[in-house]
Amino acid sequence: MKQLKITFMAVFALMFYSCDDFDTDLEVDNVENPTSLQIGNEATADKLFQNWYNTVDNYYGPGLMFATMADQTTMSWGNMGMRDMSSEPRVAWNNASTYTYAVATENYFNSLHAILADANAIVAGIEGDMEFSDEDKYESLGRFGQGAALGYLGLVFDQVWISDETGALNGGEPVGYMEAVELALDKLDMAIAAADRGSFSIDSQVYGQSYSSEQWSEFLNTFAARILVNSARNEQERNNLDWQRVLDYTQNGLTFDFAVGQDGWIQWWPDFIGYSIYPGWGRVDMRLIGMMDESYPQYWPGADPILPPASSDDARLESDFEYLDYQDFPADRGTYHWSSYRHSRYDYWLGSGFTADLYDMLQAENELYKAEAYLQLGMISEAAATINASSRVLRGELPPVADDAAAIAAAIHYERMIELMNTGMGLGFFEMRGKDLLQEGTPLHLPVPGAALDAAGIPVYTFGGTTGTPGEDYSTGGWR
Repeated sequence: MKQLKITFMAVFALMFYSCDDFDTDLEVDNVENPTSLQIGNEATADKLFQNWYNTVDNYYGPGLMFATMADQTTMSWGNMGMRDMSSEPRVAWNNASTYTYAVATENYFNSLHAILADANAIVAGIEGDMEFSDEDKYESLGRFGQGAALGYLGLVFDQVWISDETGALNGGEPVGYMEAVELALDKLDMAIAAADRGSFSIDSQVYGQSYSSEQWSEFLNTFAARILVNSARNEQERNNLDWQRVLDYTQNGLTFDFAVGQDGWIQWWPDFIGYSIYPGWGRVDMRLIGMMDESYPQYWPGADPILPPASSDDARLESDFEYLDYQDFPADRGTYHWSSYRHSRYDYWLGSGFTADLYDMLQAENELYKAEAYLQLGMISEAAATINASSRVLRGELPPVADDAAAIAAAIHYERMIELMNTGMGLGFFEMRGKDLLQEGTPLHLPVPGAALDAAGIPVYTFGGTTGTPGEDYSTGGWR
């Protein structure tokens, strides 16, 4: 990791709020007749989930290239760095502010810091004298905003400038990704506690849905497990995570699929999913089809653009994937981009005019974290039982996995790549990263965007190819 002894206090000054500011300026006395100021602050909190969702799923973000870097989705189109970062052999991320697709990290970085600033302001107000119509609800939303912003910065970047309701932390200097993740988990624990002691509904905050405080707490628990499990940059880090903490989260996690309503791309933007599944854009990487049909190639075998359909005992090959007997991608960009399948599971959303529900988090995601926690803790029978009560058997109609550690680990990885595809942004990339399966030279995380470094007068750095520390900043060898 490249540590930079810098402060971005001038850059981030407007993002940090103090409790004193709220005590003096934002005091509200009557919640039955709220002032416009209270309404405005609650409106800001009400947007935190939407702003996070629109940031991580945004076209102008890392989601599309992460899916191709993970060999889960394949696209040879240049958009948002997909072609550059899924080229073979793998190359370093171009971190120059002048790079055509620099926005893929800049937008994500800036937006998450803006969300963190809003969340910090809300929490500062709650801890001050500002009144809210439902303090438990708005504390939970504010703490979620803090945890989500810090967590997703830590998942993607090598270092993070952290802050909370008290202002900038660590003297305004960056911390490593794991320290940012720990702070994110602390904030999410507070969000969970507020949800558990409250009695409220989450409705307008998540478009088209109405979730009770109990359901919101379940989501937050699984969300925390997601941040923790996916923070590891390699298998050693993954094995050394606090798996008891993961198990505790998942035992209180999702018992339903967490849907997010869609409005035809007016105010809710599931961009990375849309581009990944829209005909002519994303296809399913051959690696996944070869996982489902072991006789099928996991890598395009030659110059012939057509392969016959695959066959599989997994019922999802028919329900979730569509066979195609032609190619969209030019051969001169690399036939390794070719595939004979696209992901069709969410075609109902395409057919609805982009207004049907999509899912940021499936119950299966929680069960896979739980199964891995059991496995890591040596509870083999419990791990197998968890897998066999979830998507592998229920949707895939595959035989139950045996009480065998290697078979369980393989089943967990398989389900993450197949079942969770095109739900949470980056899940395939984080899974491949944490299992040392990314192709050699693939960056394991991204550097602070070049534009931010330029603004602070700091030399630009990057990762990938052979740049950085092997096994910590870029992959030293993966699935092929």
